[in-house]
Amino acid sequence: MKVIVVGAGLAGLTCAKVLAERGTEVVVFEASDGVGGRVRTDEKDGFLLDRGFQVYFTAYPIAGRHLDHATLNLKPFDLGAIVQRGHQESDLSDPLRDSEAFLPSLLLNAAAFSDKLLTLKLAARSIPERMQSAGELDSADSSSLEYLRGKGFSERIIGNFYRLFFGGIFLDRSLSTSARVLRFTFKMLATGKTAVPARGIGEIPKQLAARPPASAVRAKSPVRSLLREGSRVVGVDADGEEHEADAVVMGTDAPTAARLAGAPVPEGSVGRVCVYYATDGLDAGKKIVLNAEDGGFVNNAVQISAVAPSYAPRGRHLLSVVALGSFDLPDDEIYRRGIEDVSRWYPQANFDPLAVYRVPYAQFAQPPGVHEKLPENSTGIPGLVLAGEYTEDSSINGSMLSGETAAGEVLRG
Repeated sequence: MKVIVVGAGLAGLTCAKVLAERGTEVVVFEASDGVGGRVRTDEKDGFLLDRGFQVYFTAYPIAGRHLDHATLNLKPFDLGAIVQRGHQESDLSDPLRDSEAFLPSLLLNAAAFSDKLLTLKLAARSIPERMQSAGELDSADSSSLEYLRGKGFSERIIGNFYRLFFGGIFLDRSLSTSARVLRFTFKMLATGKTAVPARGIGEIPKQLAARPPASAVRAKSPVRSLLREGSRVVGVDADGEEHEADAVVMGTDAPTAARLAGAPVPEGSVGRVCVYYATDGLDAGKKIVLNAEDGGFVNNAVQISAVAPSYAPRGRHLLSVVALGSFDLPDDEIYRRGIEDVSRWYPQANFDPLAVYRVPYAQFAQPPGVHEKLPENSTGIPGLVLAGEYTEDSSINGSMLSGETAAGEVLRG
């Protein structure tokens, strides 16, 4: 059997890996100059710049099946987060797993005592839940905001922590994202570590791509159309040539899958702007810093070189800043506004602009109820299978689960 996978993102690469391990001949066509899709890392002047700030949860159940964590050399963040409002700083730790932080965390004014106990209860309840993805949860859905209010959380902690922290994960401070995503993410945070590979997030797709024969991935080979014989898909047109196969797997992002295959993908998207600065040592630690100021440009920031020193050359440091929106601003204005916010936290530091990444389609929109409407991997069209996060949930884990499931559909014929 010969299979063509369109797209060398995490879903397509996972599919190719599983098929190759089963002895299937696989060719992956990728339009860009490398693997990873949105999960890539660039190198500039000795700095490692992820194309949009991303983290990896070590508790991801599907990703853990396909990745060698030791080889990735994962570098963990410290538990919790720092909430910054001007010069005022609140250090929120994880008292469930950091016993030394229990009393200090309870005494902080960022949240009421009852809210902290509710957070402990929510974390403890999430640990025994069995789930492979957010879409797998079958209880009645609501927005994350409605879910938190229903659990009794105050507006104080919702505003001071949940909107900031999960707003950075969901790219939506309104917390209109499905509560299923909140619950799944909460479990990942409660049962594992948040980390990045020592050599950048792009090491994840590189590791996956190394599993099939190296020649199986053809970069700079955009697929123009699918080849059909009657109702069956029998290959692709790429590089001006026709390539036949027994099955074609669409491992692209949702918009491309809709354009090439007419797939019924979810509508809407959320995005982010990621800004990098070379800095002095900030003594910022290994926690994500959340901007609690109303109308702030920055949503969250982290001195990523404190987490993984290899992200910066010796003697230098790298600050990663995330803003939600502002895609149309010129680079100079984005740099300026980022510095305006973070310099209030670190007034003695210097910030040298390095790069701006605009990612308007970082995730597909995940409002309440969306997961029940997502397309299946099986399209009903002979010879055509879908592999993309939009069949599961918008995450590294969801992408890899979709790729794994797509491979199973191909093998079943």
